[in-house]
Amino acid sequence: MQGKIIGIVSFMNTAGAQEALLRLARQLRVRGYDAEVWFLYEEVPVYHGEPFTRTFLRKTKPSLWEYALIFFRLIRALRQEKPDAVIGFLPLGNVLGMTAALLAGVQVRIASQRAPSTTFGSVMRVLDRILGSIGVYTSVVCVSDAVRHSFDGYGKRYRKLLSVVHNGIEWSESELDKGSARQRLQLPHAEFIYVALGRMKSQKNYSFLLDAFSDTERGFLVIAGDGELRKSLETQAEKLKLLDRLIFLGNISREETRHLLRASDAFVQASTYEGQSNAVLEAMHEGLPILVNDIPEQRETIVDHDTGEKAGLLATVNDKATWVTSLQRLSDDADLRRHLSASAQQMVARRFTLDRMIDGFEQTLVVGSAKAP
Repeated sequence: MQGKIIGIVSFMNTAGAQEALLRLARQLRVRGYDAEVWFLYEEVPVYHGEPFTRTFLRKTKPSLWEYALIFFRLIRALRQEKPDAVIGFLPLGNVLGMTAALLAGVQVRIASQRAPSTTFGSVMRVLDRILGSIGVYTSVVCVSDAVRHSFDGYGKRYRKLLSVVHNGIEWSESELDKGSARQRLQLPHAEFIYVALGRMKSQKNYSFLLDAFSDTERGFLVIAGDGELRKSLETQAEKLKLLDRLIFLGNISREETRHLLRASDAFVQASTYEGQSNAVLEAMHEGLPILVNDIPEQRETIVDHDTGEKAGLLATVNDKATWVTSLQRLSDDADLRRHLSASAQQMVARRFTLDRMIDGFEQTLVVGSAKAP
């Protein structure tokens, strides 16, 4: 199948789901598809110059009436564009996008689940479950087996739609050496640097990370990202007397992200849930030793279940003692870091390539097209 594909995502932001959908559209265009990404509204206006995109409402927090306006605009746009398939990302993108696609006569309607169902808001969870059970979705692509298993309690009709396509990223390593990368980003030259990437939202659990890091004896923690919790995190850092060991970089570009990973010695992520983290995959490509919470989504990414090989350390969720011990192991044990680094690069090249991601979605499009009346 080759034709016009519209990807619909809930809102504009520099989060993993948005990056993944833009990446999917770019790669589908390389393969000959006419692919676009449509944002329902703007949470953060970051992709204004991005080609092949559209935004239906330039507002951070739509009202109920404005959600209805978005929905009717979406139906009209889909009727005008007549895509061969629509792919939804995130709950609102799935619920509004696939319903609008059905009403606009689009035959292939793929919902992509990027996080466990238990993390959806109550209304979205109910609507998503209903739409997947009555045929509004023609396929449901989950980003990981862990996400797929979160739907185990759903009905048979919903579960029959489920498949798994792991993330793959467009990776280009920094051309700088570690010293030059640190100089470019104005980071300490002689310190051990832990890096964390991601928006400052409760999911990322930065407050716990700061608390655990405050009990370590050495190193700097650099956090790249911004969001609603930044001010409270800055206040917490001051209370913990971390300001001389902590750097908030705010939002940085994709190029700067590669330089930051090159400048760092270890990657840390204390998220309480993920779908499959793009930031973890980037750290694996860079060959950074990794420390994450022992949750199903992370275990699936950094542990090869065929061999038991690990590309990082898994710490008990919100167990401060375990986290402090693991942080100190990373900084103190150079042999461990070398082993984890090699495992990470080998594992990501074997299991989570960009081609495998695009192949998976393309196969879903082909199968969906063949089934369409």
